[in-house]
Amino acid sequence: MASSGLSVGTLEDLRDMLEQNVLLTLFWHEVKLGLKSWLYKGWIVLSFFFLFFFLLIDFTGDQAGAGIILLLYYFAFLGSLFYVIVGSSSITGELRGIADSLLSKAVRRWEYILSKYMSQLFLALLAFGLVMGLASLILWGFDRVSDELDWWNATVLIGMIALVVVFFTSTGLLFSTIASRTVFAFLMGMGVWFVLIFLFAINPQWDLMYSPIHILNNWELILDGAWDIDWWKLVSFYVLTPIACVGVSLLAFYQRDL
Repeated sequence: MASSGLSVGTLEDLRDMLEQNVLLTLFWHEVKLGLKSWLYKGWIVLSFFFLFFFLLIDFTGDQAGAGIILLLYYFAFLGSLFYVIVGSSSITGELRGIADSLLSKAVRRWEYILSKYMSQLFLALLAFGLVMGLASLILWGFDRVSDELDWWNATVLIGMIALVVVFFTSTGLLFSTIASRTVFAFLMGMGVWFVLIFLFAINPQWDLMYSPIHILNNWELILDGAWDIDWWKLVSFYVLTPIACVGVSLLAFYQRDL
């Protein structure tokens, strides 16, 4: 009789295959280190604090769904800063230690770089998805979602901020690859954050659709489907830039004398 599901032998073969895949092994190793780090744990705790704080504002206010908008501002402002800082130290901080040890063995440089990008993006989107998903479920469960809400437009708005998280994580990793010291990578990443986030936060009248702050300042128009911009340009910028960061990181890392 044929057994249903995967057999023990099949599961063991799958595990052996995954263990032999250097890229997946490095990816999982980086994810476990990230989940155990005090910095990531602190970020999760802070994010959940603001989650319930913003939900409290939502429940005590007149505008349903305000908590989601506040959380999106939180990730666009503080989240982008956190991820660019974490990314900036991800590679330069290891060049004289773990990276040299790994690269002296059977780990290819492209596997090392891709594992960094995959793990950091996974951790960033994991936190974002958990917080935004839980907030959405709570608001929906307590009937704090407007009956007139267009779910597609809401998904577009949340998806754009998810791309912002990907953008700043990738930017930090890029600078961590090309900079000779962590502090230089940090300063370059902070420069991008300062231009795209901070300057637009203190100058809301500035008009540049690529700024995450400008995107969120038009959240009502986005939810109504009335923000008249070239969406393909905006989405292309936030999708192609991280891909370009990976390519430039690979080129730069292969040029480094380790």
